[in-house]
Amino acid sequence: MPRTGSSPSRSLLAGSVAIVATGVAVNLLFDSPLRTLPAFVLVALGVAGVTSTAREHGTARLRRTAKRWWLLAFATFLPYALATAPDGESAAAVGDAFAGPAVSLALESLAGATALCAVSMTVLYGFAWYGIHPGRPTPEERILADGGDE
Repeated sequence: MPRTGSSPSRSLLAGSVAIVATGVAVNLLFDSPLRTLPAFVLVALGVAGVTSTAREHGTARLRRTAKRWWLLAFATFLPYALATAPDGESAAAVGDAFAGPAVSLALESLAGATALCAVSMTVLYGFAWYGIHPGRPTPEERILADGGDE
């Protein structure tokens, strides 16, 4: 039986990753010093959307989610690496298939977006492991509520 509520979360996640990729593309496409501000805003909004999808996850699930993001980041980086830095003859042949500027921009934007999302999820896991989790008491509040060392 399919879960109800997974569809809005998935669409928010996909939209957020698309916003991060757009921010990376804005930074790559334009040669103006003013590109940084819109790129930063787009990346920040997208990363906030990605991390908000994991707001209710426990520490173990956040760890699994961070691992999955890193696997996805590695998988999206491979075609980008082959396209931009072919070292051998077989890699150069594969890289030639991705040689167009639009394809290169798309690969770099996707690789950058998944790496940024992986970093944000890892940071969220680190905070949760330490005890700082959105909507939950801080470690200091928990100590004060427990009464300390009595």
